[in-house]
Amino acid sequence: MSDGQRGLDELIAACRAAPKSAALVRALMAEAVAGEAAGAAFAYLGDADPAPFEAELRRTVADFLNEGGRDEAARRWRPEALRAVGGSDGDGAVVVDLGRRRERGAEFAEPPQQERITFADVGGLEDVKQQIRRRIIAPLEKPGLFTAFRRRAGGGLLFYGPPGCGKTMLARAAAGEAHVSFLSVRIPDILDRWLGESEKHIAAAFTEAKARKPAILFFDEIEALAARRRDSDNNHTSSMVSTFLSEFDGLAATSDALLVVAATNVPWMIDTAFRRPGRFDRVLFVPPPDRAARLYILRRMVEGQPATPGLDMERYAAGTSGFSGADLLNLVETAIDLAIDDSLTADAPTPLSRKHFDAAMTEVKPTTAEWLATARNYAKYANEGGQYDEVLAFLGKHAR
Repeated sequence: MSDGQRGLDELIAACRAAPKSAALVRALMAEAVAGEAAGAAFAYLGDADPAPFEAELRRTVADFLNEGGRDEAARRWRPEALRAVGGSDGDGAVVVDLGRRRERGAEFAEPPQQERITFADVGGLEDVKQQIRRRIIAPLEKPGLFTAFRRRAGGGLLFYGPPGCGKTMLARAAAGEAHVSFLSVRIPDILDRWLGESEKHIAAAFTEAKARKPAILFFDEIEALAARRRDSDNNHTSSMVSTFLSEFDGLAATSDALLVVAATNVPWMIDTAFRRPGRFDRVLFVPPPDRAARLYILRRMVEGQPATPGLDMERYAAGTSGFSGADLLNLVETAIDLAIDDSLTADAPTPLSRKHFDAAMTEVKPTTAEWLATARNYAKYANEGGQYDEVLAFLGKHAR
């Protein structure tokens, strides 16, 4: 066996031991490109689960698999499709290619346990969950009550907060709690350079949601669209915004059972037209996870990993105030990488231990501080109508 093949096999073994490590996946592709035989890397990535990884890495892996002639596997890794998860009648997951809808076959289906999540899968954040129950779940579960008060059960809700704090997961869990369809759209994925195509994609998203109601239609990174009209005089951009708002306003007459939820990291960039009554007039702050949520997240991430008996995550939940969910993932992956380094040095598996997590704690720092500093300024000096009162309350409670 050549040294190159041996190194590739060792990386694949490490990937199997830590299947959520983005660093190992990148190292595997680099080794395969530089080495003599990449077949084993193509085979491993062809079978691996792409769900834990960010969109940028998934596209890189998809391109890598395409180069190796693994087109079917590459399609499974690509994140561009609009994903619709489940329906109230229990039907399977579908993939909606915007403007070209097709059902997912068994080859592309997610494991059944991943198709629907509920608040039981989201640790902590009880105050946020309670607001979601009142603002999202109750209108969808009890439309008759809202009809009695002449209050529409649909409409719009805007989530905002630091990056990586679970806005998408909370929206998906809300759909699971209410037993309605969940359709997720990333605005950057529907923007198109060809004239008229972005408008078609936007209309297709709303059409799909109407067909699957009762449903939650979720737009991630809404600022990619909502902030553009203010900053650009481009006619194409104005047309996209007009199409979005026209489709949104059209729901008032046709879809009481369809709720539009959007998420943003920069609420101060959202055009005021999106915030007028009847659109995203209800706003919910999603803060960094509290201690209970951090403990839950850390335990879930370590679950199934080779670890020393009695490894206590309470210590690290207490020491990670201000960490986002993404920061906690980075912490665990850093500890895993250190355990893998020790395993390679010892030529034997070394389980995760307190030593690895203590070392990772010195390397990984929270990324929410900059966002919170910016949000504090807006909350203090541009808090029209009390739109950032929740931020002020959070900062007051967690002031250091």
